[in-house]
Amino acid sequence: MNKQQRQNLVKAVEQAAPWEKISTSLDGVYIVKTPTHNNCQTVFIELNPSLNGQPTKRRGIYLKSSDELNKIRKICENEKLDELMNVITQYYSKKEMPIIEI
Repeated sequence: MNKQQRQNLVKAVEQAAPWEKISTSLDGVYIVKTPTHNNCQTVFIELNPSLNGQPTKRRGIYLKSSDELNKIRKICENEKLDELMNVITQYYSKKEMPIIEI
């Protein structure tokens, strides 16, 4: 990120309202400004899959540090997560509920 991009980011965060999502050029990545607490400003990165530029989930994954991002990466790299997701998808995907005759 160059100096001008950093300045634009800081300016956008300063002008944003609390809990406002700021779109980025990265698909599914947003900046979220939180309310100031004890004279301290916190900003999160939200990871939220998008469709046509709009978030698909009401809330995504909020990250506050590089350490949190690395931990999420490690979780996502676990092969067992793929196995778990396959079972969940197989048994609990959007299937129509059967109509029960009474």
